[in-house]
Amino acid sequence: MTKKDQPSVTLSERPVTFKNLLAYGSGDMYGGGAFMIVGLLFLFYLTEVVGLSPALAGMVFGIGKVWDAISDPLMGHLSDRTRSRFGRRRVYFLAGIVPIALSFMILWIPMRFTSQAGLFIYYSFAYIVFASVFTMVMVPYSALAAELSGDYRVRNKLSGSRLFFSGFSSLLAATVPKIIIDSTAGAPSAGYVIMSVIFGIFFALPWLLVYLGTWENPHEDHASVSGNFMREFFTIFRNKSFRIHILMYVFAYSAMDLLMALFTYYLTYSLRRPGLYSVAMGTLMIVQLAMIPVYVRIANNKGKRFAYRMGLSIWLFGMLGTLLLSPTSPVLLVAVVCAVIGLGTSAAVFIPYAILPNVIDVDELMTGSQRSGVYSGAMTLTRKLIQGAIVMPLIGFFLQMVGFVSNTVQTPQVISRFFIFFIGGPALLIFAGIVAAAWFELSPKNSDIVTAELERLRAGGRLEDAEDEVKQICEKVTGIPHASCWPDKP
Repeated sequence: MTKKDQPSVTLSERPVTFKNLLAYGSGDMYGGGAFMIVGLLFLFYLTEVVGLSPALAGMVFGIGKVWDAISDPLMGHLSDRTRSRFGRRRVYFLAGIVPIALSFMILWIPMRFTSQAGLFIYYSFAYIVFASVFTMVMVPYSALAAELSGDYRVRNKLSGSRLFFSGFSSLLAATVPKIIIDSTAGAPSAGYVIMSVIFGIFFALPWLLVYLGTWENPHEDHASVSGNFMREFFTIFRNKSFRIHILMYVFAYSAMDLLMALFTYYLTYSLRRPGLYSVAMGTLMIVQLAMIPVYVRIANNKGKRFAYRMGLSIWLFGMLGTLLLSPTSPVLLVAVVCAVIGLGTSAAVFIPYAILPNVIDVDELMTGSQRSGVYSGAMTLTRKLIQGAIVMPLIGFFLQMVGFVSNTVQTPQVISRFFIFFIGGPALLIFAGIVAAAWFELSPKNSDIVTAELERLRAGGRLEDAEDEVKQICEKVTGIPHASCWPDKP
């Protein structure tokens, strides 16, 4: 039987209610909050608390990426082919509840090995465990959005809900952990342990709500996903929209990782005002969170490309605003600069995830298969690979190269070189993201046309019967001739 002879397979018409939006979105409290804490504090914890050298501390992030390069796409492929009475995606939400809490806690156990090698081995292992559990849960979670709704605007709401909870969790993660840590005066290692227990439980519990408040569409064509893992993974890069999307994602999130990892050092050593951490980061995260509904509306009306480029332009302006700050700057001025940065980073964290379901539709148009797990795995892999194998090691090596010495006053030369990197690194990545987005073609109109064409083909329609405009738009977003889409399958 060919693909055209198969019965119609469409996305479920089950309505996505406000309760469903809340249930689905709550899962990303783990995705946003855990990475925020790790990004902000783990490098600092390794160098300042347990005494690991900056270069080795940076390599802790990188060593786990060899495993991530296999586990992330493999998990996406596995979730596409999983069969269980709890679902092919949602079963992992239940399985991950306890491991989520434990894997986060072991990152912050203060080991007292006498050798740098012992510290490096333990924290590399702990990070690998953490990253593996994150993959097991977040890859199926990201894949689920494409199945909850086929509507462009409902998908934006799902992504908005997800990123709202992610932003809320990130706000807590950017402020509360430091308060907990600082409350144990004279014993910072104990503060990190207490923080890890509290947030480990906080990240784990919502997954029961996610499981109960979501569903899966039993696509008949998911059986057509082959067992050849490597083939399935590498063919997704034929998708023109995905190639552009992944560039937008990499540039935005690399800039975010760089900013967040350096922010504590910036306040501590450049502004020499570590006490402003909660005010500065809290302002940034509150504004970022508040702007997500605004960017949802902008994306629905003007398109995701417009919202993305607008946000990154504002963010770039905010980074340049740090040139106005000095150790004697009023607290209000620091807060204003952080607020401007937050206005822009909101789009950077929201839009790449909002784009993913539309990119998956393009792939289904090209292949006739629903491979949201493979795409989610590739996206999660890219996120962790860029952060752990490039950004964090780069920071560690840079700090060591410029002569940074832990727990001491830095020389003016070190501070000057650090500040250039603090501004210039994110600024270059932001500008690259703005340029890459110019080629992204999945506007609201084009996305609706792709969705309609998919529904027509699922219902048994023939490729050659498509209107000329539909063919042109499909070729524009896929990067291949329309006649090569929706292949017959035995």
